[in-house]
Amino acid sequence: MLATIQFDSIKTRLIIIIAVCLLGMLVLVGNQIYNTDRLINLNSQSKQLLNLSHELLQLRRHEKDFLLRRDPQYVDKFRIRAEGFSHQITQLNPMFAKLGDSDTLFDELSLSFTQYRTQFFSLVSLQTQIGLDENSGLQGRFRQATHSLEEQLQRSNQTDLQVLMLQMRRSEKDFLLRKHLDYVERETLFYQQLSLAITQSNLINVQLQQPLLDIYQNSFLQLVSAYQTIGLDHTLGLQGKFREQAHTLEEQLTRVNSKLAVLINIAEERVERISLLIMTITTLVLVTLLIKSYITFQRAFLNFVMFFYRCKREYQHMDSKKLGFSEFKYLATIANEMIDARCDIERQLQAANKHIAELEKVNGGSAKAQ
Repeated sequence: MLATIQFDSIKTRLIIIIAVCLLGMLVLVGNQIYNTDRLINLNSQSKQLLNLSHELLQLRRHEKDFLLRRDPQYVDKFRIRAEGFSHQITQLNPMFAKLGDSDTLFDELSLSFTQYRTQFFSLVSLQTQIGLDENSGLQGRFRQATHSLEEQLQRSNQTDLQVLMLQMRRSEKDFLLRKHLDYVERETLFYQQLSLAITQSNLINVQLQQPLLDIYQNSFLQLVSAYQTIGLDHTLGLQGKFREQAHTLEEQLTRVNSKLAVLINIAEERVERISLLIMTITTLVLVTLLIKSYITFQRAFLNFVMFFYRCKREYQHMDSKKLGFSEFKYLATIANEMIDARCDIERQLQAANKHIAELEKVNGGSAKAQ
């Protein structure tokens, strides 16, 4: 009974209202802190993904600089940035796993980048084999043989062979410039004509000219084969695969970024929904408590008004069960005790008056008898 009275008291009701307000605010603040931290984490991942996209652009820049200028320094720059790119992917993967996201996209991204890097270094190896400039690799080898052969033909004053040599070299240059296999066939035809002419020559230097011509032709054909492996244009061979792999890598980065954008939107919507839910529940509880308290106050005051109104005419006890709050019940108990005390006093007064009247009557009868 005591616990019920304490729960029904005004003090308890006010404490409950204050507790509901504080609890709602604490839950709302806790939700904001938790989800804000999550959003900050997501935005941090978004910035790192943006940095990855920037790093990929730098990698492609070094790749194109090497293909254009054949400078080994761009290979070193590519290698350094590639290591940093791979390290950033390794760091991002577990962070996305903590967000509850599958690591399939990162596995595909990591595999694609590994293939991209491997293909670039394969291309660099082939290009180095061909020659980074006109004096290195296969280009340097057949160029040196060609110059030696041209010098011998010039010293021997073999004009007709020099013309065949120039036509052969023209076809070679056309191939190096345009990468069309027609020029290889034409160069091979001039080679056969020049080789036959050297063989039919009666000069003593023929024994030196033919080996030089064979070295030139073998080196040129090896160079053509290497270019075919690399790709005669940007859509063929290793160059085409490398370009396609780079585009695949860019698309995968875009998909990862899109997935992260979806996660950010979901997290933002979740913050709004949970905050709205907390505020709605808190408001409903407070409104319910306030309405209930208002109704209880109103009934209690109406009962007190009716009680005092009836006290003028008749002595009626106040029903404490209808008052709601324990403080009002206590006041009703005291008021009922006051009514009981007043009734007792009035009864005693009536009895005393009756006794006095009887005494006066007795005393009046005795006086008349005397």
